[in-house]
Order: sequence, then structure tokens, then C-alpha cells
Amino acid sequence: MAGNHSLVQKVSGILSRAQRVDLDSRHLIELVAILPIVFLTAFIGGLMLAVFAMLNGVGVARRNLARAPSAFFNLPAVAAFAVGFGAAGYPIATRTRLPTWGILLIAIGAGGLAISGMITLLAQWAFRGFSAASAGDEEEIQGQLAVVTREITASIPGEISYGSVGKEMRVPARGLSTKSLAIGTDVVIDRIEDGVAFVEEWAVVEQRL
Repeated sequence: MAGNHSLVQKVSGILSRAQRVDLDSRHLIELVAILPIVFLTAFIGGLMLAVFAMLNGVGVARRNLARAPSAFFNLPAVAAFAVGFGAAGYPIATRTRLPTWGILLIAIGAGGLAISGMITLLAQWAFRGFSAASAGDEEEIQGQLAVVTREITASIPGEISYGSVGKEMRVPARGLSTKSLAIGTDVVIDRIEDGVAFVEEWAVVEQRL
């Protein structure tokens, strides 16, 4: 009787382990079946977020507009991650037999690379806009009257001040001629080069008018 009881316990243990293995296998199969759906949903959602950000602006979802925008937590970055995550994960999940952790790791890495690319594009776009705005400002002040606030000589640049949008602006300045320009002299801005204004005395310009 004792031998039969021991045999029954061994058989029960084997069956229990088999059941656990079968249950784990089922969970794994279910997870593998769900992964393509997750990746496809992420890809489509990322595309929709990208279109939404393009139509409504980058900062539309920001709660506190007074704070500077984050380089990572914004709509374009989230959209880029979702698209990269889904685009890389879906074909790997459906066409390979890599383990689940490997598929997720590759998909997350692809999403990170997509975020890096998006941040680079946004930075280039922002700096291009800044440069264009700076060039426009420089064109607007050409021909504007200004006053010398630090003496300008042929060898040493000085400084001028002028009014712009109700504010006093001061910039380094050089003269078009070799004549020194004393403090308080009225001048006309001829052009701006590398942040330095080239000016001519107003009395000289007035004589040509």
C-alpha cells in the first residue's frame, strides 16, 4: 500500500508540472498572438498623433504654457516613438521566432532612434526659423537712425543705440569711413554683418538727400 501511495504522489507531481508547463505555454502563445496587435495599434496611433501635431501645433497638449517645452515629452516625440516601436516590432513579431523580450527590446530601441531623429529635425527647424527671423530683423533696421553711445574710431568699434518696438537696442558698430564718431552723434545704419552695425554719420547722408 505504501508503494502504491508513493507512486500516486509521483504521478500527481508529474501531472502538476505538466499542467504548469502547459499553462505557461498557453500564456506565451497568447502573448505572442497579442504582440502584433499591440505593435500595429502603436504604429497607427503614432501616425494619427503625428498628423494631429502637424495640424494643431506642437504645444497644443501642453497644460502649462508658461513652462519651456520638453524635448522628449511632446506630441512629435511620442508619435515618433510609437511609429518606430510599431514599425520595427510588427514584422519581427509576425515573421520571426525571437523571444518576446527580444522583440520588445528591438522595438523599444527602434522607438528611441525615432525619437532622436524627430528631436534632430525639430532642432533644425527651430534654428532655421530663428536664423530667418534674425535676418528679417537685420533688414528692418537698415536705414534706421541711431545714436552713438560709445565712440567709434577707424580701428576700434564702438556702440550705437536705436529704438525698436518701444525698446532701446544697443549693438556694436563700425563706421563706413575712417572718421571718428563721438558719443551722441546721429548716424544711419547701413547694414548689419555678424551682429555688428556699419553706420554713416547722419550729416553726411543728409547732404546727399
